[in-house]
Amino acid sequence: MIRLFSTLLSLSLVLTLISCTNSEFSGPPTITLTPNFGNADVGEEITTSVDVEAPNGFKSLTITTIVDEVRDDVNATVRPPQVPGQTGEIFQYRFTETTKELAAASVVDVEFLLRDDDDQTAIAFFRVGVNPPSILIAPEFSLNPPQSGVGGASTSTTFFTTSNEQSSWTIAQINSEMTDITGDIDFGYYYDATNNSAVLASIFDYPLVNFEGIDQWSQRNSTVFRKTDLTEAEFDAATFPEIYNAFEAGTAGTREQRSEDLAAGDVIAFETDSEKESQASERGLIFVHEIQAGDGASDFIRLTVKFEN
Repeated sequence: MIRLFSTLLSLSLVLTLISCTNSEFSGPPTITLTPNFGNADVGEEITTSVDVEAPNGFKSLTITTIVDEVRDDVNATVRPPQVPGQTGEIFQYRFTETTKELAAASVVDVEFLLRDDDDQTAIAFFRVGVNPPSILIAPEFSLNPPQSGVGGASTSTTFFTTSNEQSSWTIAQINSEMTDITGDIDFGYYYDATNNSAVLASIFDYPLVNFEGIDQWSQRNSTVFRKTDLTEAEFDAATFPEIYNAFEAGTAGTREQRSEDLAAGDVIAFETDSEKESQASERGLIFVHEIQAGDGASDFIRLTVKFEN
């Protein structure tokens, strides 16, 4: 009995030594990114080489985006080896999510988590930098409630666009352009005298039906508005991240294509139509300096607008 116990003990020690020797021989997995950071403009790709080594066999590589410390595990990519149990691989990873949302974030990382067949892990991070769009400013200007003059032509500077150096327009000017610019116009001003409400409205939801042929424009843009709690100082200091996030956090009205009951000091976030002809969807902020209440020819709203280029 003593001899049998000694034999079993010896066998146990031998197996333990063999196991330790194999583990030391195999070693832990490693992962190397070259480079491990990159910058791109919105819509461009960033590429890195991923070098995977797993002496015990490569089981999986999980790629997860982390934006401002929030993990996107739901949309993580799990990459199995090309050959089950293979020990190494080098491949290219193309990061294509260089979006405006990421440009507005503080920190964007891509986590690469390597797991071997013994469930040992190695981890590496790729830091993503997305260059934000530049910001343009339409300096202080006034819009008037719609008025018609002799012959029914609109004489009021009522409409705004982010697409031209001349940001404010009358319908007469818009309709007389040699090149159709109706698809450039983002919103107009209107004063609801019945409810004493100053209103900014997209062309698609402009309160006056068929005002000077507006219903016949080739494109009637659907700009969306959201009220914010930003101060004038915050408006002045806002760059792209603040503009983007102000829209995300803003509050839409009962009709999202109108911003009603405006008052001096309001900061309104907006997003232009995604089908807009000239520059596609862009976000901006509107600061209301002053309102001369009423729907007469001498009444107005005075604004400054900041928007992405």
